[in-house]
Amino acid sequence: MKRNVIVGIVLLVALLSSPLFGGGSAEGEAGTKKTVKPIQISIATAGTGGAYYPVGVGLSEIFTKAIPGMSVSVEVTGGTVENPGLVNIGDCEVGIANSDMAYFAMVGSAPFTSPHPNIKGFINGMAPGVVHYAVLASSGIVRIDDLIGKRIAVGPQGNSTSLFLEKVLNLKGYSWKDITPSYLSFSEGMQALSDGKVDMAIASAGPPVSAIQELVATGKKFTLLEFDDGFREEFLKAYPYYIAYDIPKEIYGLDKDIKTVATQNMLMVNADLDEDLVYEMTKAVFENFGTLLAASPSAATITLEIAPNTSIPLHEGAARYYKERGVLK
Repeated sequence: MKRNVIVGIVLLVALLSSPLFGGGSAEGEAGTKKTVKPIQISIATAGTGGAYYPVGVGLSEIFTKAIPGMSVSVEVTGGTVENPGLVNIGDCEVGIANSDMAYFAMVGSAPFTSPHPNIKGFINGMAPGVVHYAVLASSGIVRIDDLIGKRIAVGPQGNSTSLFLEKVLNLKGYSWKDITPSYLSFSEGMQALSDGKVDMAIASAGPPVSAIQELVATGKKFTLLEFDDGFREEFLKAYPYYIAYDIPKEIYGLDKDIKTVATQNMLMVNADLDEDLVYEMTKAVFENFGTLLAASPSAATITLEIAPNTSIPLHEGAARYYKERGVLK
């Protein structure tokens, strides 16, 4: 009788300590119990058809597998202009943005109306957003100055392409009032160009851009406007967070390489995230980089050497990892 009571007590204790009754915990390597604290983060990306969303999906897969207790949601957002604000107020812990937009957000310059002090750098080097200014060969438009008085598909409302064009115009001595903008998606803009409804259409992404490929498929002869050497040098001096970029002629079947500019894309995090957690997140990305590449080819341009070079100060946790790997002093 005593033996049955003892066995019953042992079984009852085992049952109550099982995960079904909330008494479970992770087994350590030495068999000791280790409590795993749940961690929930959100990643601000953009629309599902863009380059940002697949990167968010890849990061989600990496974090949930590599960091015990972490669950991740990938958020569809307005993209590079909206994401710094979401990260700054903590609605999303991680976000993706153009390097220039992250910098503008931090200091509070247009399109942002106030500084965003709670965003920090995480990983730089995603495939750059390369400026494509497409015009029909029959348009007579051969340089940026020829755009004055013209109809231009400037990208969707709130996209950074219109803000970029405004900088170009201002540096040339013109203003936004000197053009007629149409706020169309990249694909819609190229269709409008093909149909003769606009004189130029803008796309900004790593080549080959699907919207430009759609223009190629129409059979209409077109070209891309260049930033000539003198103006490109002047532009990059005025706005050093952009980079020079030459689009190879073979990509779109053009007659020559196109000299243009681009902005790098980067990951940022909320400044209040725990230093140890951000260290583990950074480490997880580079130790599982193949997963990120499989999710999005736009991650292929990220290297350990480039990653710390964010346009805003690094989060302490990310900086610690880069210092550990010898790529940051």
